[in-house]
Amino acid sequence: MDTEDVNLIREVGKALVMTHDYNKTIRYYENALREDPNLLDLRTDLAELYIKLKDFDKAKEILIDAMKYLKNFDEQETDTKPKKVHYLMLMAKIFLEEDIQKGEWKFKPNLDALGALKEARNT
Repeated sequence: MDTEDVNLIREVGKALVMTHDYNKTIRYYENALREDPNLLDLRTDLAELYIKLKDFDKAKEILIDAMKYLKNFDEQETDTKPKKVHYLMLMAKIFLEEDIQKGEWKFKPNLDALGALKEARNT
């Protein structure tokens, strides 16, 4: 799929988010990803939507799948490191948000978030 098509898909998705019809937006993203599972930016958008909706398990699932798809790309053609770092930063955000939602946020270290941040730093 060419860049213009991907940008159009992302813009439609963002417009759907703005209408607050999140179920329709999720279906739209999932259908687009079924057609082309290598749309990494769309995976990011979907994960961020799940984070916004506080569906952290689905967000983690999307990000883990996205990191698996990164392996499909030739590193000579596509620099995957920035994407991996972004995914890991989102994972760290999810781990911290989960602690906050559980009321467990008391300035204690979150080992999952720390691990994701360390891996992002080492990428």
